[in-house]
Amino acid sequence: MDTVTLQTAPQKPIALRVIMVSFLLKVFIAFGLYYAVSSGKLEIPNANPDYILYTTGIYIVNLVGMIASALNGKLKLFRAIILFDFIASIPAKAIIGFIMATYSFGLTFHPKVKEFFKAKAE
Repeated sequence: MDTVTLQTAPQKPIALRVIMVSFLLKVFIAFGLYYAVSSGKLEIPNANPDYILYTTGIYIVNLVGMIASALNGKLKLFRAIILFDFIASIPAKAIIGFIMATYSFGLTFHPKVKEFFKAKAE
């Protein structure tokens, strides 16, 4: 008699969930900030609504790329997207973008996150 062992999909670690949720929140914050600055309800010195909108678009593309790389188990690409996200925050002077990208990059070195990507890559 043969024994069949079913492999279950690895659970997403909490650190990876924190990264994904924070990047999603960053998109909503950027859209809200764009709306507030462009409508004149919030005045921030030297805030260019166009830069905020372009940065928001890049954040969305990065989020989609992060999801795709997480599903395919490509940790190096995931980290590269986070670094690109940090760089994309520079023209808009997005302090929140800098902070979120920095701690997200640090969280990618968590052993459970590495294990998740390794299991997805196989």
